[in-house]
Amino acid sequence: MYFRTFNHFLVKQILCFLFLCCSLFGWGQGYLSNSARALSMSNASVALTDVWAHANNPAALVGIKKQSIGISYQNRFSVKEMQTQGLVYAIPFKRMVFSLGSQLYGYQQYRSMKNGVGMSMALSEKVSLGVQLNHHSIRLNENYGNSSMLTGEMGLLVQFTERIRFGCSVLNIGRTKITPNVNERLTTLMRLGMQYVISNQVFLVSEVEKNVLYPLSVKFGAEYKPSTKICFRGGVATAPISFSFGVGTTFKNRFQLDLGTAYHQLLGWSPHVSFQVDLN
Repeated sequence: MYFRTFNHFLVKQILCFLFLCCSLFGWGQGYLSNSARALSMSNASVALTDVWAHANNPAALVGIKKQSIGISYQNRFSVKEMQTQGLVYAIPFKRMVFSLGSQLYGYQQYRSMKNGVGMSMALSEKVSLGVQLNHHSIRLNENYGNSSMLTGEMGLLVQFTERIRFGCSVLNIGRTKITPNVNERLTTLMRLGMQYVISNQVFLVSEVEKNVLYPLSVKFGAEYKPSTKICFRGGVATAPISFSFGVGTTFKNRFQLDLGTAYHQLLGWSPHVSFQVDLN
Protein backbone atom coordinates (compact mmCIF):
# COMPACT_ATOMS: atom_id res chain seq x y z
CA MET A 1 0.00 0.00 0.00
CA TYR A 2 2.81 2.39 0.90
CA PHE A 3 4.68 1.50 -2.28
CA ARG A 4 1.62 2.19 -4.44
CA THR A 5 1.09 5.59 -2.77
CA PHE A 6 4.75 6.51 -3.15
CA ASN A 7 4.80 5.35 -6.75
CA HIS A 8 1.72 7.48 -7.58
CA PHE A 9 3.32 10.49 -5.93
CA LEU A 10 6.58 9.96 -7.84
CA VAL A 11 4.79 9.64 -11.19
CA LYS A 12 2.86 12.86 -10.52
CA GLN A 13 6.03 14.75 -9.65
CA ILE A 14 7.82 13.51 -12.79
CA LEU A 15 4.87 14.43 -15.02
CA CYS A 16 4.63 17.87 -13.42
CA PHE A 17 8.35 18.39 -13.95
CA LEU A 18 8.09 17.45 -17.63
CA PHE A 19 5.01 19.67 -17.99
CA LEU A 20 6.93 22.58 -16.46
CA CYS A 21 9.92 22.00 -18.74
CA CYS A 22 7.67 21.96 -21.80
CA SER A 23 6.14 25.23 -20.71
CA LEU A 24 9.52 26.95 -20.85
CA PHE A 25 9.11 27.24 -24.59
CA GLY A 26 5.43 26.46 -24.90
CA TRP A 27 2.16 27.98 -23.81
CA GLY A 28 3.59 28.93 -20.40
CA GLN A 29 4.65 32.35 -21.68
CA GLY A 30 1.43 32.94 -23.54
CA TYR A 31 -2.18 32.40 -22.53
CA LEU A 32 -2.94 31.27 -18.99
CA SER A 33 -6.29 31.39 -17.29
CA ASN A 34 -6.55 34.58 -15.25
CA SER A 35 -9.96 34.05 -13.65
CA ALA A 36 -11.49 31.39 -11.42
CA ARG A 37 -14.78 32.00 -13.20
CA ALA A 38 -13.26 31.06 -16.55
CA LEU A 39 -11.39 28.07 -15.14
CA SER A 40 -14.63 26.75 -13.60
CA MET A 41 -16.07 26.51 -17.13
CA SER A 42 -12.94 24.89 -18.64
CA ASN A 43 -11.73 28.31 -19.87
CA ALA A 44 -14.49 28.53 -22.47
CA SER A 45 -14.35 32.29 -21.91
CA VAL A 46 -13.77 34.03 -25.24
CA ALA A 47 -17.38 35.31 -25.29
CA LEU A 48 -17.63 36.35 -21.62
CA THR A 49 -17.91 40.10 -20.97
CA ASP A 50 -16.24 40.77 -17.63
CA VAL A 51 -13.06 42.50 -16.47
CA TRP A 52 -11.12 39.27 -17.07
CA ALA A 53 -11.74 39.71 -20.80
CA HIS A 54 -8.39 41.51 -20.75
CA ALA A 55 -6.82 38.04 -20.65
CA ASN A 56 -9.52 36.15 -22.57
CA ASN A 57 -10.65 38.40 -25.44
CA PRO A 58 -9.89 42.15 -25.55
CA ALA A 59 -13.02 42.81 -27.62
CA ALA A 60 -15.26 41.51 -24.81
CA LEU A 61 -14.18 44.37 -22.55
CA VAL A 62 -16.86 46.45 -24.26
CA GLY A 63 -19.32 44.85 -21.85
CA ILE A 64 -17.68 46.62 -18.88
CA LYS A 65 -19.94 49.41 -17.60
CA LYS A 66 -18.04 50.27 -14.42
CA GLN A 67 -14.42 50.84 -13.58
CA SER A 68 -13.20 47.46 -12.27
CA ILE A 69 -10.13 45.79 -10.86
CA GLY A 70 -9.46 42.10 -10.32
CA ILE A 71 -6.77 39.92 -8.74
CA SER A 72 -6.29 36.17 -9.06
CA TYR A 73 -4.13 33.27 -7.91
CA GLN A 74 -3.82 29.77 -9.33
CA ASN A 75 -1.73 26.79 -8.25
CA ARG A 76 -1.53 24.39 -11.17
CA PHE A 77 -1.65 20.73 -10.14
CA SER A 78 -0.89 21.81 -6.54
CA VAL A 79 2.76 22.38 -7.46
CA LYS A 80 4.13 25.62 -6.02
CA GLU A 81 6.57 26.04 -8.91
CA MET A 82 3.63 26.35 -11.30
CA GLN A 83 1.72 29.13 -9.57
CA THR A 84 0.22 32.10 -11.41
CA GLN A 85 -0.76 35.52 -10.06
CA GLY A 86 -2.80 37.99 -12.10
CA LEU A 87 -3.97 41.59 -11.93
CA VAL A 88 -6.38 43.33 -14.34
CA TYR A 89 -7.90 46.81 -14.49
CA ALA A 90 -10.48 48.24 -16.88
CA ILE A 91 -11.98 51.70 -17.24
CA PRO A 92 -14.91 52.37 -19.61
CA PHE A 93 -15.59 55.46 -21.70
CA LYS A 94 -18.46 56.25 -24.08
CA ARG A 95 -17.74 53.75 -26.85
CA MET A 96 -14.50 52.16 -25.71
CA VAL A 97 -12.81 50.51 -22.75
CA PHE A 98 -9.12 50.72 -21.82
CA SER A 99 -7.47 47.96 -19.81
CA LEU A 100 -4.20 47.09 -18.12
CA GLY A 101 -3.10 43.69 -16.92
CA SER A 102 -0.17 41.75 -15.51
CA GLN A 103 0.43 38.04 -15.08
CA LEU A 104 3.30 36.34 -13.24
CA TYR A 105 4.07 32.64 -13.65
CA GLY A 106 6.70 30.29 -12.27
CA TYR A 107 9.21 30.26 -9.43
CA GLN A 108 12.74 31.39 -8.58
CA GLN A 109 14.57 29.35 -11.21
CA TYR A 110 12.12 30.08 -14.01
CA ARG A 111 9.75 33.01 -14.07
CA SER A 112 7.76 34.62 -16.87
CA MET A 113 5.81 37.87 -16.76
CA LYS A 114 3.27 39.28 -19.18
CA ASN A 115 2.19 42.93 -19.02
CA GLY A 116 -0.38 44.27 -21.45
CA VAL A 117 -2.43 47.29 -22.40
CA GLY A 118 -5.64 46.85 -24.37
CA MET A 119 -8.50 48.75 -25.94
CA SER A 120 -12.00 47.60 -26.85
CA MET A 121 -14.21 49.66 -29.17
CA ALA A 122 -17.85 49.26 -30.16
CA LEU A 123 -18.03 49.37 -33.95
CA SER A 124 -21.83 49.13 -33.86
CA GLU A 125 -24.55 48.06 -31.47
CA LYS A 126 -23.71 44.41 -32.10
CA VAL A 127 -20.03 44.30 -33.03
CA SER A 128 -16.94 45.26 -31.04
CA LEU A 129 -13.23 45.01 -31.79
CA GLY A 130 -10.36 44.75 -29.35
CA VAL A 131 -6.59 45.04 -29.69
CA GLN A 132 -3.86 44.52 -27.14
CA LEU A 133 -0.08 44.98 -26.92
CA ASN A 134 1.81 42.70 -24.53
CA HIS A 135 5.34 42.77 -23.16
CA HIS A 136 6.71 39.37 -22.15
CA SER A 137 9.80 38.74 -20.05
CA ILE A 138 11.35 35.38 -19.24
CA ARG A 139 13.93 34.99 -16.51
CA LEU A 140 15.90 31.79 -16.08
CA ASN A 141 18.66 31.20 -13.56
CA GLU A 142 22.00 32.92 -14.02
CA ASN A 143 23.34 30.21 -16.35
CA TYR A 144 20.75 31.00 -19.04
CA GLY A 145 19.93 34.69 -18.69
CA ASN A 146 16.81 36.70 -19.51
CA SER A 147 14.72 37.54 -22.55
CA SER A 148 11.99 40.05 -23.36
CA MET A 149 9.73 40.55 -26.36
CA LEU A 150 6.50 42.16 -27.60
CA THR A 151 3.39 40.45 -28.93
CA GLY A 152 0.04 41.61 -30.22
CA GLU A 153 -3.42 40.11 -29.97
CA MET A 154 -6.79 40.91 -31.46
CA GLY A 155 -10.36 39.95 -30.68
CA LEU A 156 -13.87 40.29 -32.07
CA LEU A 157 -17.23 40.07 -30.30
CA VAL A 158 -20.60 39.81 -32.06
CA GLN A 159 -23.95 40.04 -30.27
CA PHE A 160 -25.83 37.89 -32.75
CA THR A 161 -29.14 38.02 -30.88
CA GLU A 162 -30.21 38.96 -27.36
CA ARG A 163 -29.38 35.42 -26.25
CA ILE A 164 -26.43 34.47 -28.49
CA ARG A 165 -22.99 36.03 -28.49
CA PHE A 166 -19.95 34.97 -30.54
CA GLY A 167 -16.34 35.78 -29.73
CA CYS A 168 -12.97 35.08 -31.29
CA SER A 169 -9.40 36.05 -30.49
CA VAL A 170 -5.87 35.48 -31.76
CA LEU A 171 -2.93 35.60 -29.37
CA ASN A 172 0.59 36.40 -30.64
CA ILE A 173 -0.44 37.26 -34.18
CA GLY A 174 3.14 37.68 -35.44
CA ARG A 175 4.46 34.40 -33.89
CA THR A 176 7.16 36.27 -31.97
CA LYS A 177 10.38 34.41 -31.25
CA ILE A 178 11.70 34.06 -27.72
CA THR A 179 15.19 35.07 -28.91
CA PRO A 180 16.45 35.97 -32.40
CA ASN A 181 19.02 33.16 -32.30
CA VAL A 182 16.68 30.19 -31.95
CA ASN A 183 13.44 29.15 -33.58
CA GLU A 184 11.51 28.85 -30.31
CA ARG A 185 8.41 31.04 -30.31
CA LEU A 186 5.81 32.23 -27.88
CA THR A 187 2.39 30.59 -28.01
CA THR A 188 0.16 31.43 -30.96
CA LEU A 189 -3.39 30.63 -29.97
CA MET A 190 -6.68 30.96 -31.89
CA ARG A 191 -10.01 30.75 -30.07
CA LEU A 192 -13.60 30.77 -31.33
CA GLY A 193 -16.59 30.42 -29.04
CA MET A 194 -20.14 31.38 -28.18
CA GLN A 195 -22.37 32.10 -25.20
CA TYR A 196 -26.03 31.06 -25.20
CA VAL A 197 -28.23 32.61 -22.52
CA ILE A 198 -31.10 30.24 -21.71
CA SER A 199 -32.61 32.44 -19.01
CA ASN A 200 -31.64 34.99 -16.37
CA GLN A 201 -30.37 32.09 -14.29
CA VAL A 202 -28.58 29.84 -16.79
CA PHE A 203 -26.20 30.25 -19.70
CA LEU A 204 -24.01 27.86 -21.70
CA VAL A 205 -20.61 28.46 -23.28
CA SER A 206 -18.66 26.49 -25.87
CA GLU A 207 -15.34 27.06 -27.54
CA VAL A 208 -12.74 25.58 -29.87
CA GLU A 209 -9.13 26.42 -29.24
CA LYS A 210 -6.16 25.79 -31.54
CA ASN A 211 -2.58 26.11 -30.46
CA VAL A 212 -0.47 25.97 -33.62
CA LEU A 213 1.69 23.26 -32.02
CA TYR A 214 -1.00 21.09 -30.46
CA PRO A 215 -4.29 19.35 -31.38
CA LEU A 216 -7.59 21.20 -31.40
CA SER A 217 -9.23 21.51 -27.99
CA VAL A 218 -13.01 21.62 -27.54
CA LYS A 219 -14.49 23.10 -24.36
CA PHE A 220 -17.97 23.34 -22.86
CA GLY A 221 -19.21 25.07 -19.73
CA ALA A 222 -22.29 26.32 -17.92
CA GLU A 223 -23.22 28.76 -15.18
CA TYR A 224 -26.31 28.48 -13.00
CA LYS A 225 -27.35 31.43 -10.83
CA PRO A 226 -30.16 30.45 -8.43
CA SER A 227 -30.02 33.89 -6.75
CA THR A 228 -28.42 37.29 -7.28
CA LYS A 229 -25.67 36.49 -4.79
CA ILE A 230 -24.43 33.01 -5.69
CA CYS A 231 -23.77 30.93 -8.80
CA PHE A 232 -22.47 27.47 -9.66
CA ARG A 233 -20.33 26.57 -12.65
CA GLY A 234 -18.96 23.50 -14.39
CA GLY A 235 -17.14 22.51 -17.56
CA VAL A 236 -15.32 19.86 -19.56
CA ALA A 237 -12.50 20.09 -22.12
CA THR A 238 -10.65 17.81 -24.52
CA ALA A 239 -6.99 17.57 -25.56
CA PRO A 240 -6.21 16.94 -22.77
CA ILE A 241 -9.43 15.75 -21.13
CA SER A 242 -10.14 17.72 -17.97
CA PHE A 243 -13.11 18.57 -15.77
CA SER A 244 -13.76 21.74 -13.81
CA PHE A 245 -16.25 23.30 -11.45
CA GLY A 246 -16.56 26.26 -9.10
CA VAL A 247 -18.74 28.73 -7.26
CA GLY A 248 -19.03 32.50 -7.16
CA THR A 249 -20.62 34.99 -4.84
CA THR A 250 -21.48 38.68 -5.13
CA PHE A 251 -21.97 41.00 -2.18
CA LYS A 252 -22.82 44.67 -1.72
CA ASN A 253 -23.29 44.85 -5.53
CA ARG A 254 -19.58 45.71 -5.86
CA PHE A 255 -17.53 42.71 -4.81
CA GLN A 256 -17.29 39.33 -6.50
CA LEU A 257 -15.39 36.33 -5.18
CA ASP A 258 -14.89 33.26 -7.40
CA LEU A 259 -13.47 29.87 -6.48
CA GLY A 260 -12.74 27.21 -9.06
CA THR A 261 -10.68 24.15 -9.78
CA ALA A 262 -9.87 21.88 -12.71
CA TYR A 263 -9.00 18.20 -12.60
CA HIS A 264 -6.50 16.45 -14.88
CA GLN A 265 -6.67 12.65 -14.76
CA LEU A 266 -2.89 12.26 -14.39
CA LEU A 267 -1.72 15.48 -12.75
CA GLY A 268 -4.59 16.19 -10.37
CA TRP A 269 -6.22 19.40 -9.18
CA SER A 270 -5.54 23.04 -10.08
CA PRO A 271 -7.26 25.34 -7.55
CA HIS A 272 -7.91 28.97 -8.53
CA VAL A 273 -9.31 31.99 -6.70
CA SER A 274 -10.10 35.46 -8.06
CA PHE A 275 -11.60 38.62 -6.62
CA GLN A 276 -13.18 41.54 -8.45
CA VAL A 277 -14.20 45.02 -7.28
CA ASP A 278 -16.34 47.57 -9.15
CA LEU A 279 -14.93 50.98 -8.25
CA ASN A 280 -17.90 53.13 -9.34
